[in-house]
Amino acid sequence: MEMQSKIMARGDRDRLSHLPDKVLLHILSMLPEGKEVVRSSVLSKRWRFLWKSVPISLDFDLSFGYSEKGIRDFVGSVNRELHYWRSFEKIRKFRVSLYKYEKSYIKDIDLWVHFATKVANVEEFTLEICYGGYLYEFPQFAYKNTSLRNLVLRGCKLSPPGRVNWSRLVSLSIGDLELTGGIMGEVLSGCPNLECLELYSVSGIHRLEISNLKLRKLIIEENMDGKLEILAPYIQHLQLSGFCPDINLRQRNAASLVTAVLYLTAHFGNEEDDLEEECSYFKQLLRSVAHVENLELGPWCIEFYSYSSLSKIQHLAIKSSL
Repeated sequence: MEMQSKIMARGDRDRLSHLPDKVLLHILSMLPEGKEVVRSSVLSKRWRFLWKSVPISLDFDLSFGYSEKGIRDFVGSVNRELHYWRSFEKIRKFRVSLYKYEKSYIKDIDLWVHFATKVANVEEFTLEICYGGYLYEFPQFAYKNTSLRNLVLRGCKLSPPGRVNWSRLVSLSIGDLELTGGIMGEVLSGCPNLECLELYSVSGIHRLEISNLKLRKLIIEENMDGKLEILAPYIQHLQLSGFCPDINLRQRNAASLVTAVLYLTAHFGNEEDDLEEECSYFKQLLRSVAHVENLELGPWCIEFYSYSSLSKIQHLAIKSSL
């Protein structure tokens, strides 16, 4: 009470506002919603423009089952919100997930991508689109960006107009689309600092050649085409999941590999020959990772491994944590 009386006597009632900007920005960044950050501007002149420098995250998600009107309302709401947040100096993350893509929304999604890559210059951008017969074509202006560090694209058609420049990108995750080896090569050549590549339900690639020196982690889930040749001599972590594919991965193509995670299953078709062929593919794959220090296997892989001659290999550290 005595200390409070002294403060009141000095007229120093707002000690919080006397803190350095760095401390105040840290305090504001811990607020759960961006609009609460904006409301701090009414506290005093000291706080009026402070909110513009607070790093925030924007997340817009439209779940399955919405009507056409619900989707239109969602798109309009996102557009209004982005107009509201355009004056923010630092938007660190921006995620938008749209159920059921229609061609009528092209300009709206282009606006979202432009906001992320040209206006806000976000570090992490996620664009997930559930297409309704059409793929959204990722706009050409977005292939040149030096602020993105993490990029996630689902249901987008990639066709870079020329050289890709994602010079700061360290993590790239793409899925639910069709690619060619040429397009994948163009993308990878424009990401010199890429460390992690994730491919989910991607078709059209039969040969994946990765020469990026910094790329250490490769994740492939549900290889849609079945046959895939991987040449990635610098990766250290390989993760494969989904139906058992015909993957050609020789030891010389993954000489630096330390960890292999195989969470694969056979298709179990009607023909016994099909199952035998898939088992043959998997056996070859197991041999190609026999030199790794850590091998993690899913249930089907463990069962197959137990009954194969490969179980005699002594130095493999097998885990079943998945």
